[in-house]
Amino acid sequence: MKKIILILCLMIVLVNIYGCTSKKIYEDNVLIKITDDNGRQIAFSKKPERIVVLSPSFLELLEVLNGNVVGRAESTIARTPDFARNAATVGFIFSINTEKVVELKPDLIVAYKDMHEKYIQLFEANGIPVVVLNLKTYEDVKHSIKVLGELTGQKEKGIKFAAELDKKVQNTVRKLPKNTKRVAILHSSAQNVTLEQENSIAGCVAKLLQMHNIVQDIQGVAASTGEQMSDKAPYNLEFLIEKDPEIIFVTSMGDKIDIETRLQNDVMSSPAWKSITAVKNNAVYYLPDELFLLNPGLRYPQAVEYMAEKLRGQD
Repeated sequence: MKKIILILCLMIVLVNIYGCTSKKIYEDNVLIKITDDNGRQIAFSKKPERIVVLSPSFLELLEVLNGNVVGRAESTIARTPDFARNAATVGFIFSINTEKVVELKPDLIVAYKDMHEKYIQLFEANGIPVVVLNLKTYEDVKHSIKVLGELTGQKEKGIKFAAELDKKVQNTVRKLPKNTKRVAILHSSAQNVTLEQENSIAGCVAKLLQMHNIVQDIQGVAASTGEQMSDKAPYNLEFLIEKDPEIIFVTSMGDKIDIETRLQNDVMSSPAWKSITAVKNNAVYYLPDELFLLNPGLRYPQAVEYMAEKLRGQD
């Protein structure tokens, strides 16, 4: 009986030693551990050398961080940096060719938040780590370049680029007059017209420039009722007239002729439209797709300067 008890005790000790050793080995093998924008913790035993991006918006960030991109999703409006032109295409941003991605044998996939989550399980089942990053607001860009800096072994460079972005943006903001302008940001597609909120690209830029986005008043009502806001709110002409913006910016997606028709039919054809201060002062500006439809990334200071120039023209 004593012999049996002794054997059991030895087995327990061995199990504990093995468990501690396994844990220690695992910890020693982790070179990089990050938390992505979906709150998922991903560990890497080595610096990723074969990267696939599911959105071209990440390419510019990886270019300055010397990331090795072997695969990229395409977009009809996003430019492809020269360094990634030879990378294999893996479908379009909204329709990823998963088989092609797996064939490339990447050791990192960078996915866009709220767009590519449906692919995570499949890729991870094939042993490919997926890091999900958001890339809408200015803060998202700074955060993403820091995360990608860690992943590419360029942590200090990522921090440096984020600081340089801040310097350029603040330089533009300091030159602006101190009076706050009321602004509305319309987003037009062939299907409908909406108002952009502060977590959209144009909304974020307007906030950086200390404009008062009239859609904030809608957000206040929604917050009090516990509703979760997206980056767009329903368009309402009566609300627009009531808030009387001094500047109106317009972003668009789709065929320009269809969009102009939609705007004319749904917005500009109303006699009340002409009573808005921005319309009377010819302060209605169409924002360029390359800076305000897809995330401008490192060109965020250019987007800020573009909008600031229009703002200065109204003083």
